[in-house]
Amino acid sequence: MASRLQKIRLGDLLVQNGIITAAQLDMALTQQRGSGRKLGQELIAQHLVTEEDLLNFLARQLHLERIDLSRQVLDPQLVSRLPESLARRYRAIPLRDQGERYVVGMADPTDLPALDAISRAMGKPVKLALISETELLRVLPQLYGAVSKSAELRDALGDTVNTPVSPPLLESSAEDAPVVRLLNAIFTDAARLQASDIHFEPEESGLRVRLRVDGVLREHLRLDSRLTPLIASKLKVMANLDIAERRLPQDGRTHLALEGKAYDVRMATMPVQDGESVVLRLLDQQTALLHFNELGMPGNVEASLQNIMHRPHGLFLVTGPTGSGKSTTLYAALNEINTVERKIFTVEDPVEYRLQGISQVQVHPRIGLDFARVLRTILRQDPDVIMVGEIRDHETAEIAARAALTGHLVLATLHTNDAVGAFPRLQELEVEPFLIGSAVLGVMAQRLVRRICPSCKTEDKEVSPAERAAFAARLGVPPDFVTFFCGKGCNTCNFTGYRGRQPVFELIRMDPLLRAAILGNSRAALLEAANQQQQFTLLREEAMRLVWEGITTLAEMVRVTSDAEEY
Repeated sequence: MASRLQKIRLGDLLVQNGIITAAQLDMALTQQRGSGRKLGQELIAQHLVTEEDLLNFLARQLHLERIDLSRQVLDPQLVSRLPESLARRYRAIPLRDQGERYVVGMADPTDLPALDAISRAMGKPVKLALISETELLRVLPQLYGAVSKSAELRDALGDTVNTPVSPPLLESSAEDAPVVRLLNAIFTDAARLQASDIHFEPEESGLRVRLRVDGVLREHLRLDSRLTPLIASKLKVMANLDIAERRLPQDGRTHLALEGKAYDVRMATMPVQDGESVVLRLLDQQTALLHFNELGMPGNVEASLQNIMHRPHGLFLVTGPTGSGKSTTLYAALNEINTVERKIFTVEDPVEYRLQGISQVQVHPRIGLDFARVLRTILRQDPDVIMVGEIRDHETAEIAARAALTGHLVLATLHTNDAVGAFPRLQELEVEPFLIGSAVLGVMAQRLVRRICPSCKTEDKEVSPAERAAFAARLGVPPDFVTFFCGKGCNTCNFTGYRGRQPVFELIRMDPLLRAAILGNSRAALLEAANQQQQFTLLREEAMRLVWEGITTLAEMVRVTSDAEEY
């Protein structure tokens, strides 16, 4: 191997094999002297060859295995055997442990000094494989992020954690401060993983940092417990909160620019046993610009919703638990109808996304500015459309329903498990059945299920025969016709098997049959009326369709829709 690598002249080989011309090689060599890049990097930069073509060519010439890191499952413990500094310097990553030697992927397998240094650092002989430098640089932060940030912070802080924390130090905003660098790294990781929340949770054993990705929390980092007040205070400074107040909860907000995107960050603190728990909600401002056709709705649901949104008046409700995407759907609806001819108000707690051309009001219950009071005042502002962040009491529900009957289109959220549950819930809030039947245009329930990662998607062999039989019976097909899929975990999905989320919808529109069922206050009658509507599909059945199509897993379907209906 060494002799073959020593003899290779990349440029000559590329010319001999007709990949580039001699003139192109001369031009690249001239440019290389000025740029300082390696020849392969220069050829790619000059668009004389693609990275993939160059890698495949090298793999054939050197008889090396070509590894696609996006599809390779990497063992974090094995990866940690090679220090991150060497991994970055030599563009290398450990791939497999074969007992007597390690298989290491390198972007430049002709770098013999690097090969020797890696072998010495890992303590075993090394067998080379060829990897993409671009892919390597993409996965390195995920693989080394938590370990390297923790070690870097310990080294940088030194004895700081052993000394009392004083307010002057906490108020320091120096960009080179270790805590600032740590927080910036955590924020960047959260943006890269598309996390919706960051949780800083103090415990007796240390400060735990968790990220909520695709609706599920995962541990990201653990830090020394003595850093808890320092980090909590720095976060409070960011959101203009009182760093001296540690006994009461506080709420604030700030703005961040991460990975080329603008985020509005909501921050909430809570005193707990071992310090202050701090939760940050990251709101990607681009999410608020979505339209119906970007939400992944079935065609008949989207068509029905379009029809409802262009009605001049009435009440439309979106239901579901916290984190099910209700606000995103309502913002998409507002984008659909936001024109210069319409006066649109929103009443929210808090305002999540800033929308151009729309008057947004944040409620402040402590000073008496609650949903009901804002709604009454808004009706004197001559609105055409009103969005109510949440209907949670009788007065708000009553005003929203009556506004819908007096020439206003009202959009609102309600906490119920499914669409038909909205009608008894409104009656629990003491809204008269005749008013519900007259005001409501439709109700949509929704959930978010995680999508299987396309890079590591494989057939799921762990589904039991009983589960397969029950699923097939519900679909009305033989069990052999059903194939389940799952993600085995890879670098692309951070070893979770899932990447991104897909909404499932359950839409009911008001019609005479449903109106009669509301007056009778019977859930069975409500379900029967809903089943007569063409666009209506139960949440569980819509999730089953996604499992059938290989978009999500059986386990994810059960997790997300278990409160809707068991099959």
